[in-house]
Amino acid sequence: MKRILTLALVVTMAATTARADISMPIKDSFYDKLGRGISDIVTSPSEMLDSQYGMIDTEGDNVAFCKGFLVQGISRMVMDIGTGVFEVVTSPFPTNNGSYRSQKMPPYDSMVVNQYPPGDLTNWY
Repeated sequence: MKRILTLALVVTMAATTARADISMPIKDSFYDKLGRGISDIVTSPSEMLDSQYGMIDTEGDNVAFCKGFLVQGISRMVMDIGTGVFEVVTSPFPTNNGSYRSQKMPPYDSMVVNQYPPGDLTNWY
């Protein structure tokens, strides 16, 4: 009985002292911005294949190559390289409203096509 009470006391003390403060998000730093820029530069060629692969089922092979690989893929690759070079060069300085957050905008096109409209039609394209 003493062992169980001692174990419960140890577990309770560990649980009360080992708390995480999740009230404030972690701010990006110089190293985050530098790593993000290097990552954008290194992984940018994958955008060509990713854009093409996403269109093969919906658009067909020829359109996926022309539109996905040549147009959308190359433009995304160039934008990623530009953003990466910008973030590497300006990594010592906070550029996004006084912070080290990314300059890259989230993708506007998720390539998800809904075949049928929703029932309420208020949020249909």
